[in-house]
Amino acid sequence: MGIRLAITGSSGYLAERLIERLGAEPDCEFVLGLDIRPRATSVGCLSEFLQFDLTEPWRKLRDLLQSHSINTGLHLAWQFNPIHDARRHRQVDLQGSENFFRAANAASLRRVVYASSATAYVNPANPSEPPFLSEESQVTGTPRYLYSKHKGEVDRKAQAFAAEHPAVSTLILRPAIVLGPHTRNIVSTMMEWPARGFPWMAAVRGSDPPMQFISEEDIGEILYRAIKSDWRGILNCSGDGVVPFSELARALGKKPLPLPENLIYPIVALLWSLHLSPFPAGVLDMVRYPWVVDSTRLKTDFGYTPRHTSRQALEAYIKGVAQSEKRHVQVKPSSA
Repeated sequence: MGIRLAITGSSGYLAERLIERLGAEPDCEFVLGLDIRPRATSVGCLSEFLQFDLTEPWRKLRDLLQSHSINTGLHLAWQFNPIHDARRHRQVDLQGSENFFRAANAASLRRVVYASSATAYVNPANPSEPPFLSEESQVTGTPRYLYSKHKGEVDRKAQAFAAEHPAVSTLILRPAIVLGPHTRNIVSTMMEWPARGFPWMAAVRGSDPPMQFISEEDIGEILYRAIKSDWRGILNCSGDGVVPFSELARALGKKPLPLPENLIYPIVALLWSLHLSPFPAGVLDMVRYPWVVDSTRLKTDFGYTPRHTSRQALEAYIKGVAQSEKRHVQVKPSSA
């Protein structure tokens, strides 16, 4: 039997590009796309795209997987952007992921790929210089930012799943921040807030952590190879090199605005509570503490060396923003 793939969170940009590519492969028989806001993608093989909420009873997902003879699952569904409903946020991330793993086992999938995140490593004790974080480093996540906290929790659950079900070939990917010309998410929102032309970028005084990125092209290739291979284990995924936060700000045409911890956290928390900020105060931990990963295993064991450095991924994002702005310029018609 060829690949019969189910993807949760199938409407994201990376998922759509992956589906298009896999659908053209002769060994890909069927793709099942599941998303709370489904969007059909051009696929060369048989496919079906359904509206599906992973927080529904897990047996519904099991039945879907079994009825479509799915043998491979890729879990991408996540609450990427912060929301004010912490209960719902946890439902989507934790309960949705638990349901995925439970259904995958009950449906006898032979291959499971889970997209974790390097944000699962966020911790004040992390090194800012080599040796950086290995796959054996603890994935605690910062408790003050739910995305990171939940990534740490689900990562540990994914590890437990792999240990308890050795018959399932399980791969856990921990990518750095994905950047490229199509990036439009909480990361790009943070970099451009409160406006693209705003001259300053807020920072926590005394902190200038190294930032790390991976290009859209590289994470797309890693996801493709993850589905096509039987490699199991955990992989850190990042482009080579780092970009200090201060240099990141300057690359975006801004100046760092360092504010004391006891001032900036309460200010952002207040703005968030008033719905005047798109992110809560805990997100500041992401630009306060280092969480740089060592991707040696990706290169030596998995056999893939990213084509783009962290800095090149950032440059591709900046170029994409500039091109997008150029396309949206309104040209006034000349008067007769």
